[in-house]
Amino acid sequence: MNTGWMDGHLCPPGGHVQDGESPTQAAIRELHEELGLIVSADELEFLCVAARNKSPWQYVAYEFIIRDKALAISNTEPNKCSELVWVDIHHLPHDTIPDFREVIEQSILGDKRYLELGFNELSKSLTP
Repeated sequence: MNTGWMDGHLCPPGGHVQDGESPTQAAIRELHEELGLIVSADELEFLCVAARNKSPWQYVAYEFIIRDKALAISNTEPNKCSELVWVDIHHLPHDTIPDFREVIEQSILGDKRYLELGFNELSKSLTP
């Protein structure tokens, strides 16, 4: 909502690494900014690296999960996020952002630790 990127679709919380931050520090900061959580690096579990080649951006994402189901979360960015919902990862809603659907299906459910997203589409267009 109001971000200009995939508004109206579902995705896990996240963001970008700022100058001087490690991916772990960025995840801790983003969880606090978006969900009001205060977590330590020990509470984060590395999930995967996802190299994304999707217009308009090309970047590498470090994906983490937290398995503590007792954490109290709140929507601390209502100007960017219209709602927080819990979903069944085995039956994702149709409006889940495709990249995050792939991360969930291939890394959480499929145990892959390295993903390349969007590169097949590019190689198909470059093939004579």
